[in-house]
Amino acid sequence: MSTADGSGIAGGSWILRPATLEDVEEIAFAELELFPDEAWTVFQLAEEIAHPDRRYVVAVEEGTLLGYAGIMLAGDIADLHTIGTRSEGQGTGRALLAWCEEQARRGGAERMLLEVREDNTRARAVYTAAGYREIGRRRAYYRIRGRRIDALVMQRELDAPGGPAA
Repeated sequence: MSTADGSGIAGGSWILRPATLEDVEEIAFAELELFPDEAWTVFQLAEEIAHPDRRYVVAVEEGTLLGYAGIMLAGDIADLHTIGTRSEGQGTGRALLAWCEEQARRGGAERMLLEVREDNTRARAVYTAAGYREIGRRRAYYRIRGRRIDALVMQRELDAPGGPAA
């Protein structure tokens, strides 16, 4: 359940809260675990979290980072920059996505865009269930260990019914 100011959401034994610069190091470690070939650096993450047009969130349980996500606000469009979870099947990814969508709405965005690796079936399933649809493809966008993997561009109207909680 979200607090009135959107500062926290409880999910079982974990909570969501806005990310701070104090979270950067732990997010960077999670990036290395989850995305070793394309992890953001501590410096990139700090710049993102401190930027006035970005909104970042962490999911924590007893001081342990379970996941994180961040968006960029750009007028009537928000762009999901990153989302990562260390736990499966707890609803953390859906909750992070819902938080980002709410922040996007509050920031004036009417739709959310994202890119996802074509071979990331788990993330694609979460996005599809949340009402995102494929609107484009960026050929060979990701270069991982000598492989070139397409990025699927997906979009969701933020006033449309559905979403992660549906």
